Amino acid sequence: MKALYKFHFDCGRNGELNGLFIADDGDVNELMKNGTVVYFGEVLGKHSEIMGPIEKDDLTFVTHDEKVIAVIEHFKLEIGFNPFDYMEVDEDDIEDVEVKDDE
Repeated sequence: MKALYKFHFDCGRNGELNGLFIADDGDVNELMKNGTVVYFGEVLGKHSEIMGPIEKDDLTFVTHDEKVIAVIEHFKLEIGFNPFDYMEVDEDDIEDVEVKDDE
């Protein structure tokens, strides 16, 4: 079932990532359950290398209301960062990069 979510990813002193996006509940649950590491790249400046697992506290469920979701989709009101738009990686694939929890 489609749902509207708010995303907040604390990146320590580098800053934070925020977003409002629509996703399937099953996909969101799978992302959090597996501890999949999402690589955002240098989105907060050169050498920022933002990555980490998406945890329950990073996402806030907003609504399942089909009318609200239809308006958001129709007017393209999704904004900011959506973790599903970024490459998923295994931590071992990236060398010399700090994971969110290590900061």
